[in-house]
Amino acid sequence: MSTPPIINCIYTDGACTGNPGKGGWGIVLYFQDGSVYEVGGWEPETTNNRMEMQAAIASLELFHESGQQQPIALYSDSQYLIKGITEWIKGWKQKGWKTASGKGVLNRDLWEHLDQLNHSLIHWQHVQAHKGIPGNERCDAIARGFAESRPPQLRQTSQLPSINR
Repeated sequence: MSTPPIINCIYTDGACTGNPGKGGWGIVLYFQDGSVYEVGGWEPETTNNRMEMQAAIASLELFHESGQQQPIALYSDSQYLIKGITEWIKGWKQKGWKTASGKGVLNRDLWEHLDQLNHSLIHWQHVQAHKGIPGNERCDAIARGFAESRPPQLRQTSQLPSINR
């Protein structure tokens, strides 16, 4: 039995044709051996923020399935996602899933799922969108493709299981 490849980093992105509207998400896993694994999906009626979160959820599910114990960087161009999971979520949970203004947290279902999947091995990193960063640009193309009903050909040169959405 061969050892699974070690994930080096993950890029995630989400997109919507309206907000709300048809949405798509994309992820790219880069491995230390140079292989790549891309996944995407879509929802018929959603928001951009939900698609950003769904991409992160799918990537964390793959990370957990891999059984990897080495840390990874997870890159996203969504400040909402990065700040939500690294800063805001602690306060939301302490306040019973209420914001500072006392309103219920939007997308609580996805935040709770992300919180369950989050791990100390995940280093959440923000990247600027549309700045020519290959992983971010590719995730954007995957997410937009799914949102526009034109999914791109996905590269899967590693041997990870596929998540069916």
